[in-house]
Amino acid sequence: MYVLQRARAKSGEAGAPLPMPFKRLAREQVLFRRGQLHLIAAGPGVGKSALSLTLAVAARVETLYFSADSDAATQYERTAAMLSGREIHEIAAMVEAGETRYLDSKLASLRKLRWCFDSSPSLDTIEAHVKCWAYVYGTYPEMIVLDNVGDVSPDIEDRGHIALESVMDFLADMARKTGACVIALHHLTGDYDDGASAPPLSALKGKISKKPSLVLNLFRPEEGKLGVVVAKNRHGRPDPAGQYRLALNSDLARMLLTD
Repeated sequence: MYVLQRARAKSGEAGAPLPMPFKRLAREQVLFRRGQLHLIAAGPGVGKSALSLTLAVAARVETLYFSADSDAATQYERTAAMLSGREIHEIAAMVEAGETRYLDSKLASLRKLRWCFDSSPSLDTIEAHVKCWAYVYGTYPEMIVLDNVGDVSPDIEDRGHIALESVMDFLADMARKTGACVIALHHLTGDYDDGASAPPLSALKGKISKKPSLVLNLFRPEEGKLGVVVAKNRHGRPDPAGQYRLALNSDLARMLLTD
């Protein structure tokens, strides 16, 4: 047992924010912190993968990215588009033609980013990869991204709300034990799948909002914009009703998000 001062000193960098590429979010204390679990939720194609990938690329820290929802070819095209400024269909054409030298040179800057493409990783698989990282590099990853929660095999028979909660419990515990900034991606309920409306906290599929310190629900307020609802934020202003909204410029053809 510790007094708070001693506990804080022992926790090291836990709670320290990682670099945030979006000034608007940073001003509102929407930050991704070491040792904590964060959740980004949206309907299909709205932009949750673009946001998580942008954070992973911009942070420039040791990152382990579990891409259960997308295969290696898709993530290659997305990341190359983001770094080159070209549209994803252009990248796909270059890959098909075997013209990847320029793209590979761009991706070479991401040596700190490692990927796992298991389409249905179990909790044991995730833990094994994190421990393997620590064994190889002598320290845990600084950021861990899970895309997405619904693709995880929870190692229990029930695959409903209880299973989702068990995955979130595991991820929150992993964040605290490893000191990593853990970012999990998730889906919304059917009413918000089209991305047209600002989703409240209750729109989370499975209602798994207890463990994350930050919950961002995404939508498309208009063409070229990504709306960010700060549904939960232990370090800043939250609004579970979905009325507190921020906006980023969005060009998903190039996987580009900007202030």
